[in-house]
Amino acid sequence: MEIFIFWLIFSLVVGFIGSNRKIGFWAAFLLSLLLSPLLGLIIALVSKSNDSYDYENKVLKNQNEQNDKLSKIAQNSAHSISEELKNLKLLREQNEITEEEFQKLRRKIINS
Repeated sequence: MEIFIFWLIFSLVVGFIGSNRKIGFWAAFLLSLLLSPLLGLIIALVSKSNDSYDYENKVLKNQNEQNDKLSKIAQNSAHSISEELKNLKLLREQNEITEEEFQKLRRKIINS
């Protein structure tokens, strides 16, 4: 009878440890009750903590937001470069700038 009481108490302790983890209270408690409190404790400790799980989700969300902003910036810069090249070509066609100036400015725009 004493063994069963200690088994139950240790299973409850494992359940409380599991409540702060992704496995949860009931899964940790039932695993430790059915298998053994030691195996339940190992399984509960191996599962991710809720804090690290939340942290990873926040990091992924921030990375996705940064990727979205960077892609918008890249689209805008590509668009502005093409507009600058069109304006430069128009200036060359109107003989506002020489061919040499055109090539020099074109290289400068493309390399920037």
